Order: sequence, then C-alpha cells, then structure tokens
Amino acid sequence: MPNSSSKSTTIIKIIALLSLVRWYNVLLVGIALILSSVFLLNIDSGASWQQVLSDFELYYEIIAISFFIQAGYVINAFYDFEKDIINKPNETIFGRIISKRTCINAYVLFVILGLSFSLFLGLKVFLFNFLFSFLLWYYSHRLRKLNFLGEFTASVLTIMPFISLSFLYQTINYTFILYSGFIFAITLTREIIKKLISLKGDLIVGEQSIPIVIGIRKTKYLILLLMIITILLITVNLPSVIPNRISYFFYFSIAIIMVSIGILINAKTPRHFNKINTLYKIMLGFAILSICMI
Repeated sequence: MPNSSSKSTTIIKIIALLSLVRWYNVLLVGIALILSSVFLLNIDSGASWQQVLSDFELYYEIIAISFFIQAGYVINAFYDFEKDIINKPNETIFGRIISKRTCINAYVLFVILGLSFSLFLGLKVFLFNFLFSFLLWYYSHRLRKLNFLGEFTASVLTIMPFISLSFLYQTINYTFILYSGFIFAITLTREIIKKLISLKGDLIVGEQSIPIVIGIRKTKYLILLLMIITILLITVNLPSVIPNRISYFFYFSIAIIMVSIGILINAKTPRHFNKINTLYKIMLGFAILSICMI
C-alpha cells in the first residue's frame, strides 16, 4: 500500500511538473523552429527539406532551447507563485504540489541539460544559448518587475530561439526578419494585455505594473497604439509577400487585430482583456503554422 501511494504521488508530481513547464508551448516552439529551418533560413541555400531535417545539429539546438524554455517557466513560476495563486487559483493547483526546492532543482537540471546539448553546436551558438538562459533567469528575477522594460524583454526572449537558428546556420534574410519582427510585435502587445488581466494580483502583491503606474485608460491607449503599428508594419511589408500564399495569413492577422481593437475600446474587466489575449494566442499559433506557406 505505501508503495502504491508513493507511486501515485510521483505520477502526480510528474504531471504537475509537465503542467508547470507548459509542455504544449515547448512543443509548439520546437515545431516552429523546424519550420523556420526548412522554410525561412534555408530557402536561399538550395538545401532540400530532407537535408535540413537530417541535420542532427538542428535537433541538438531544439532540445537545448526546449530545456532552457522549461527552465524559464519553472523559475518564473518560482518567483510568481504568490501572485499566480491570486490571479489564477485553478491553474496553480499543480504548483502547490511541487515544492519550491523541487522547482529550483528542476531549474538547475534543465539549464545544465540545455548547456550540455549546446556544447555540440560550436562556441557562438553555445555563448548565445548561455545568454538566452541567463536572460530568462534575470527576467524572472528582476526585469519583469520593471515597467515596459519587462514586457519588452519578454518579447525579445520569445524571438531569441529563432535568432539562435541564424547563429546555427550563420545566415539571415528579409523574410526571417519580417517574421521575427511580427512575432515580436504581437508578443509585446500580449504582454501588456496580460498586465491588465493580472491587475488584481499585482495590486495585492505590490507590483508596480504598467496599468498601476499609468492607469488602465492610458494602458489601453498604449495597446491600441501597438495594434495600429502592427497593422501598419503588415501593410508596408505586405507587397513583398503578395505573390506568396503567406499573404492570406497577414490578411487574417489584420482581421484579428481589427476585432481585438473593437473589443479593446469597450473592455473594462479581465474577462474582456482575456478575449483579446486568446485572439492573439490564436494569431501566434497560425503565425507558426503559416511558415510552411512561404
């Protein structure tokens, strides 16, 4: 009986850890990196998709990045535990099962594993991945508490795995820059929207987030400005991709942003802001899947 109970506890902790590291997001990033390698960074090299997918270095890099992202989620949960209990009590039930000590141990293990795989990829990639790992920790520890800089850093961290691929292949192109910039813009908008969603928790724990410092109305204006800038960036760059099927995705993105603007104008509660956040998550998902349309 004790053995059965112990096994059940272990299984529950494993499930809790998988929830904590958001395996579905990690899987999505892995798919995005594979698609980026095939359709973005190697389009000018003449390499076939079979050649790209048979490169073991690509998988070493994806595994390394996956461990770093998991480490980032763990350390972020460690620092955000009290606030998450207030803002997302149902979603943090697993976090209560895993002790803070376990979080730290898991974080250290993931970082070591990530750096170990990075050793197979050359000095430049290793140093870039080390920087990525350090910034993930420093963001959770310090930068996330700084107005706008925290949201800006989170957005930069989102596109860093893609930038790491350009170090791996030692190449970059306009299409890659366009995609990275687009993902950065919608991620930055999402980060500020999430501050409106978590406003209650920020007030209770005394965190000086953007809505608390400048007010909800001005924060909405800031979000609106970012949405308009994103539409303008798409409109300016759309002519360069019109002959391609990818243009349909950008039209779709403009439609989502316009709907989000309509919701934002009348938004007053976290539920309203969460609708916009959901729409932007859908847009991010389609952004990744649309890479293969290039």
